[in-house]
Amino acid sequence: MNKKNQNSRAGALLSLTTAALWGVLPVALKELLAAMDASTVVWFRFLVAALVMLIWLAARKNLPNLISASVRVRLMMVTAALGLCGNYYFFSLSLNYVNAETSEAVIQLTTLFLILGGVFIYKEPFAGMQKIGTGLILAGLLLFFHDRLEVLGSLDNAESLGVLVVVVAAITWTIYALLQKQLLGEFSSVQILFFIYVVSALVLLPFVTPAAVFELTNFQYTLLAFCCLNTLIAYGCFAEALNLWDASKVSAVLALAPLFTIATLKVIVIINPDYAFTDRLSILSVLGAVLLMVGSALIALMPIFRQNRP
Repeated sequence: MNKKNQNSRAGALLSLTTAALWGVLPVALKELLAAMDASTVVWFRFLVAALVMLIWLAARKNLPNLISASVRVRLMMVTAALGLCGNYYFFSLSLNYVNAETSEAVIQLTTLFLILGGVFIYKEPFAGMQKIGTGLILAGLLLFFHDRLEVLGSLDNAESLGVLVVVVAAITWTIYALLQKQLLGEFSSVQILFFIYVVSALVLLPFVTPAAVFELTNFQYTLLAFCCLNTLIAYGCFAEALNLWDASKVSAVLALAPLFTIATLKVIVIINPDYAFTDRLSILSVLGAVLLMVGSALIALMPIFRQNRP
């Protein structure tokens, strides 16, 4: 990135906005899934995002031209689309089995999987600071689930199934992210996302129940609107943050997403002590979430450490 184009304050604010939106998202999804299935929720999110991006790109005459792309690039685009579609779907599906704190904590594995993918696919180095970050992520997960390890040891319960589904969501996101790294040489991030949203909406179409939207309450309509706008605003802030700030610093700030999830649910419990969709984390579990965030941030900041190394 050109240093002249950097704006640290704006980049940090946009990154923090993205982290907050991604952190609050599972809380809203958990409520919405009581009235609408995961496929339909995700389909509406992709449909709205695709329509808005279509208008945006068409107005700028910047729609992606896949016809002139090679077969390899087109195959990568479709695979990336299926990866992000899988991530959205499986993350939403997991909330049928676990609460928002758990899903947001486990999805932090994307940082670890992305690093491992870079090591094995792109032959990137696995440096000492990244090893420390990996250790903190694993230790954080153990602490986060310290009082549920026995339950998770058995696969015949909802919580274990939910955790496994989140792990699948993390894997599918990693596939998307690793492919986008190569696709950015052919298309802009907005063009890639537009194609992904269109393909995902088409893939999910046979499995959705659009009529379910007419059975929502006013509060649930608000939640659905928030989830749809979250897709656009969060990724928009994320893309602009990358234009204004180092990618490693942006990724480090995004590691704070679980903090927003936990804080949001703590506030909800204060307002409504009988609120059911929360794990009411112990101090050790919160400490585990902090270790997860620190480990993710260390891994993300590794390029900065390399630059500053004498």
